[in-house]
Amino acid sequence: MNLIKACEISIFYMSSFVIFNNYEIPRENLLNKLGDVTQEGEYITPFKDPNKRHGAALGALSMGRVNITSMCEFYGSKAITIAIRYGAVRKQFGPDDKEEIPILEYQSHQYRLLPYLAAVYVLRIFSMKLIEVQYQFAIDSYLGVNKELLAELGPELHALSSASKPVSGWTMRDTIQECRETCGGHGYLKVSGIGDIRNDNDANLTYEGENHILIQQTSNWLLKLWPLILKGETISSPLKSVNFLSHGLRILQQPNIQISSVADACSPQNIISMYQWLVVYLLKRTYNKFQNDLNNGKDAFAARNNNQVFYAKNLSIAFIQHFMLQVMYEKISATSDPEIRSVLEKLLSLYGLFSLEKQHLTLFYQGAILPGSDFVTLIQEAILKLCSEVKNDAVSLVDVVAPPDFILKSVLGLSDGQVYRNLESAIFRSPYAMSRPKWWQDIKTNVQSKL
Repeated sequence: MNLIKACEISIFYMSSFVIFNNYEIPRENLLNKLGDVTQEGEYITPFKDPNKRHGAALGALSMGRVNITSMCEFYGSKAITIAIRYGAVRKQFGPDDKEEIPILEYQSHQYRLLPYLAAVYVLRIFSMKLIEVQYQFAIDSYLGVNKELLAELGPELHALSSASKPVSGWTMRDTIQECRETCGGHGYLKVSGIGDIRNDNDANLTYEGENHILIQQTSNWLLKLWPLILKGETISSPLKSVNFLSHGLRILQQPNIQISSVADACSPQNIISMYQWLVVYLLKRTYNKFQNDLNNGKDAFAARNNNQVFYAKNLSIAFIQHFMLQVMYEKISATSDPEIRSVLEKLLSLYGLFSLEKQHLTLFYQGAILPGSDFVTLIQEAILKLCSEVKNDAVSLVDVVAPPDFILKSVLGLSDGQVYRNLESAIFRSPYAMSRPKWWQDIKTNVQSKL
């Protein structure tokens, strides 16, 4: 999405309505891409299977959610740019009294920021892929071509966007908040720009579907696949997001995860394998609990609602995170430059392990599968190792994804790196920096004791 367009949408977004009260719509004006009505009043459609017609319709609903996924990443990239540029310049303390060191050199600061830098990169690559697919879907729908493909792609795109919009929103919300806090009191200043970024991104968490409701669409789609897995049927989809489920039973019983060192834990292949096991395990667990509730007398509505926390929601999150990693891994595999490839692999691994440690680690205990006795320790050590390595490229990495300064609008994160000079200049340019504000007498009067 064009950066300026994204800014305009966030600033001027408003909801409105149109009322049709007994207003006759001419037949020629029907929205008839997927079905039509003849002059004789007969309904016709190019789709013989109602499910395929429904699938094609679902894809059209994904456009807003796909764009929001990209917008969340855009706001996150602004915040992480500000925080990392600031952290590379701001110095505090040191090993002796002679010289202080940049706060980005501290392990705790790296852990707070760099996994979110990795998340920005994963989301940037993923959202670009999703936008490309969505726009091609819209073009094919408009031209009336590839209808069979669209009917299969529609439900998958609907499921993916129903999870990517919540997960990207939640992840970038946390990114922005952590960036605000790592900039200390300076991050709270209006001129830091982070407050505006947080406000702009906040709407992404609720429009186009409340996230906790929307993400249920993804788990509903996935749960239909478990009976096929049990039958050993081949499972495939146009974007290949569920193709690995064809081997679901083998993944569950004999996961291809070997972690006996930090290097093993950093391996993109091992990380993707861990997420595949997570998805299959959560799919089985959620399906069984849902069926259990039905067998115990609950109706489908109640059973579904009582299976969201710890079950269906976690399933949807793990599924979309796996697909994000899969998309990035495919992008990395197509990269010929070994240096770029190495950096991107570290970002993939850091995002995958950080999300695993933050959200899913206990499931490996519950599933009675621990790939090595020191599994948790190795995961944690791998995260810290990757943070230390990514730190050396952090400023260059944000330079790649950063918007121009006139869009960033932050004295802490301008590309010249002159944080203190820019901050001083902004303060001196403030209307009341050198004088009392016009309302100072009102304050003086009102703070007097009323006793």
